[in-house]
Amino acid sequence: MIWRFRFVFFILAFVYAVIIARLFYWQIVKAEDLSDIASSQYSQEIKLLPKRGEIKTSDGFPFVSNIVSYLLYANPKVIEDKDKVIDNLSIYLGSDTASLSALLSLDRFWVSLESDIDLGTKKEIEKLELGGIGFEEQFSRIYPEASMAAHLLGFVGKDTLGQDKGYFGLEGYYDRLLRGEEKSIIEIQDALGRPILSRMTEILKGTDGNNLVLSIDRTIQYIVEKKLKYSIERYGATSGMVGIMDPKTGGMIALASFPSFSPSQYQDFEEDVFKNPFISNAYEPGSTFKPLIMAAALDASLVTPQTKCDICGGPLSVGGFTLRTWNNEYFENIDMIDV
Repeated sequence: MIWRFRFVFFILAFVYAVIIARLFYWQIVKAEDLSDIASSQYSQEIKLLPKRGEIKTSDGFPFVSNIVSYLLYANPKVIEDKDKVIDNLSIYLGSDTASLSALLSLDRFWVSLESDIDLGTKKEIEKLELGGIGFEEQFSRIYPEASMAAHLLGFVGKDTLGQDKGYFGLEGYYDRLLRGEEKSIIEIQDALGRPILSRMTEILKGTDGNNLVLSIDRTIQYIVEKKLKYSIERYGATSGMVGIMDPKTGGMIALASFPSFSPSQYQDFEEDVFKNPFISNAYEPGSTFKPLIMAAALDASLVTPQTKCDICGGPLSVGGFTLRTWNNEYFENIDMIDV
């Protein structure tokens, strides 16, 4: 009799232990996952991308600005006729049917289908009234002055996650400052999946990107680039660069390099052209540095315009090296004006 009692007791204890273990698993171990699944059935998190900061010239004209575009997304779990959605969207999007089919086959609540969609295309897609399809407002970069100051500005491309990111130039160096912080809100939905506008909760406050105001003079920049291109074509040079600095402040008034590229169509150019040679390349100043040396000597009263050069009559030995003129011609006892 006792062994039967013990047998039943152990069976009941085992059953209770299994039940407690399963309750612990679902309520403790998997609690966060279950909460996410439940939340996804009546709410969704919407991320609002910040407006990227503008880059302006010294007169306040936008070198780089933004236009409104749209991101097309889908919820594959609620799309009933995926073939219909694929056939209709492929007409308006750059993606082929195979790519759209792969995206809509994912076991996700949200997938990105296409970015940088203009307002006209958005309205045409909305007329189709496709279930499970939606749009998010985003900003696309525009360059009103086309390729002007391209090396200085850089461009905005995509990172590995498909998010906007600045590369090269000011867009790359000040990317975090220009990018800002995205805003997140929770949108509550009713039983039919329709948003309840009065039940939107902000969970992350975002800020738009900061603007950059440069010392660049737009008119001088245009003249410099025009003259630089003309000179390179006239003399058959492969490249060239010009920089103009305000000697009182050290601010750059113009900075141009050639060959250049178009920031809005950067994908059509080789990566080597993106680097700003004025900053990235090593360059031996040579004779172009002589006026600075002469100016410093005159300012320090070490020489005068009439001072004679007593070492200009031939090659000069310095530190075991012999320095010569480019054509091996020398002029003895010339003054600083002739030098």
